[in-house]
Amino acid sequence: MTKNLVNEELNKEVSSARPSEPLKTIPVEKTKKKPTSASNIVNAFRQKMANATTPIEMQSIGKTVEFREISTSEQKEMSKIAMQSNSRSDLMYCAMLNLINKLATEKGFDIRNYTEFERILVTLNLQQMNKLNPEIKYTCPKCGRENAYTLDTAKMLREFSKTYRPDKAFEIESGIRKFTFTTGWPKVASVEDFFKNYYRKYDNSGKAIKESMDNLSQIEYITMFVKSVTVSDVDDPEDSMTADVEDMTYGERVQIVDCLPQSVMFDDSTGVVSKIIAEYVEPMNKVFKHRDCAYCGAEQEGQVANLTDFLGG
Repeated sequence: MTKNLVNEELNKEVSSARPSEPLKTIPVEKTKKKPTSASNIVNAFRQKMANATTPIEMQSIGKTVEFREISTSEQKEMSKIAMQSNSRSDLMYCAMLNLINKLATEKGFDIRNYTEFERILVTLNLQQMNKLNPEIKYTCPKCGRENAYTLDTAKMLREFSKTYRPDKAFEIESGIRKFTFTTGWPKVASVEDFFKNYYRKYDNSGKAIKESMDNLSQIEYITMFVKSVTVSDVDDPEDSMTADVEDMTYGERVQIVDCLPQSVMFDDSTGVVSKIIAEYVEPMNKVFKHRDCAYCGAEQEGQVANLTDFLGG
């Protein structure tokens, strides 16, 4: 009897301890995998490098744009492109433009919308920022000795900045016609189009033909400084026609230039090409010409790089 009473009491206690509803399962929250400390350091370094910028003034429009330094991987990529392209100016030029855009911190920045002057100015600044002062070698044509010196990018940058010229108009009369040329630094997009078309035409030509075409390309490059040309009658100025060639394609620009009298374009003293050379090209060439020979003192005419691909190809 006593044993049964004890069992009943125990059963009551157990029953009262049981919950009236089934127990709910509490979900265990999964923790996200934390990045490794090395990964955090790499990301922090990238951010640190991206924040280290230098302002460069775009002189023709009075605007300042921030650029970061070139990374080691980007420099390797440029070297790789140079080797794979056999230093083709069109491929190297495009690669340089893409690199400049990548280094600019301004959203939507595109160097193709600026002038060749800004393109060279930015590239010189990047050379100085990254302490890229290459060794230049050349053989003196007078004494035959080989010269070698380190390029002073900082000095070159200072001198090049002084060569900027605003757009300038030239008037040339020929017979009953008057030609008014507006000249100025060409847009980078136009120069890129020029390079692409040049190599598309002449890349498979023989060596002799390519050398001749290289000389012709220099002339075609110089004519790209023509932004517009107006043709009018000397006796009736209102009878005129204007071609804005600045934003034309390479092919369209060539067709316009080919229509003009040869003397108006290429006369040694009065032609527009000679005026462009004196106003824009010669001041730039003086900045980029070789140092005088260290052995015989002969003044050098050659440049540290070609006019059309300096620091871009």
